[in-house]
Amino acid sequence: MAQGLKYDNDYLVGGPARAAVTPNFRLAEYTRPDGSIRVHRELVGAVQMLRNALKRSVDIASLLPEGGLGRGRDGRFVWVESGDPAEVAAAATRLARDGWFERIEIKGPRVYLEMPDPAQLPPLVAENALERAIQVTAAFETSGDPYLQVTGNFDGAGLSFGPIQVNFGTGTLQEMFRRYRARDEAALKRCFGELWTEWLQVLALPSRSRQVAWADGLSRGRNKADFDPAWKAALQAVGNTPAFRDETLRYAYDVYGRKLIAALSWLNGVCPIPIGNFRCLAALYDLCVQQGSLNKAHDAIRRRVAAENPTDEFQLTRIAVEERGRKANAAWRADCISRRLCILEREPVEVTESGRSAQRDNPNLYLLRNVPVKQMERYLL
Repeated sequence: MAQGLKYDNDYLVGGPARAAVTPNFRLAEYTRPDGSIRVHRELVGAVQMLRNALKRSVDIASLLPEGGLGRGRDGRFVWVESGDPAEVAAAATRLARDGWFERIEIKGPRVYLEMPDPAQLPPLVAENALERAIQVTAAFETSGDPYLQVTGNFDGAGLSFGPIQVNFGTGTLQEMFRRYRARDEAALKRCFGELWTEWLQVLALPSRSRQVAWADGLSRGRNKADFDPAWKAALQAVGNTPAFRDETLRYAYDVYGRKLIAALSWLNGVCPIPIGNFRCLAALYDLCVQQGSLNKAHDAIRRRVAAENPTDEFQLTRIAVEERGRKANAAWRADCISRRLCILEREPVEVTESGRSAQRDNPNLYLLRNVPVKQMERYLL
């Protein structure tokens, strides 16, 4: 997401014409003929989601009301074109089930898309919220489809794979592939082809250090960040398999989702303000992935809550992520806090800590809907 975009009560109203508002759309595409800009950020995200679903370009045909459609809905509708309008409408209808669109109409070659009332946006299903949180966190570290990420031994972990970068060094990659084999070993074997036997031998090596050494020998490129093409293709075939994507989500919940629930439960004990907004949950999820837990900052969070008496979940979450970030290694404190605040605010936030500054950005900020997540309260019981 480009810096310099201007918002007014969640409506995008200005910025540099060539600024990217989402990965595939620039601000100029949302500019009306008279030069004005007013489009709700949820609609901007919905159009990007439609483009993702169609896997081809989508043109913004008009932002003006026509034929009775769009009147009284300023900034909450758009006309688009992208090939067969029936196919576009079908993709939009699938997204509507998740609350991205409320009204979809085909008019000739164009499709009219209208978002729900911003004051009554539907909540996210917990499973969908987790997948989006994973994509946001993954985008801080990698680019492209997070399920296809394969990273060599640039950091001493040997081989890292997928949206949560499971790796040999921590033993998480080995556990992930045990789950894949239990899920569908025949499909996994097809992904590896003639490399399958060697892969089994690597997984059976008696120590992580030997597995890291094997991966180091296949690491390529600058700082060994890339990996041997044949092995990379095999791993990406795994990442492209729906059953294994689903298993990755299950693993992410088991490891980091449970850490998130523990953090929420502890915060609820310190300050009984329910945390259920997706932006807050995504920030805390990112914290759990990068820093593990709130444990090291318990005392600091208690003191600050007592001093500031937060009145809403955003203030409470901000206290939690800032104080935990300040317990990181001095070199990474600003980075940790900037990541979390970028998620909370949905825009880059510059942070200075311990003499270092950071301003993290994220191309997947459009996924951060300002909505509650269904049934989060049941995890706190």
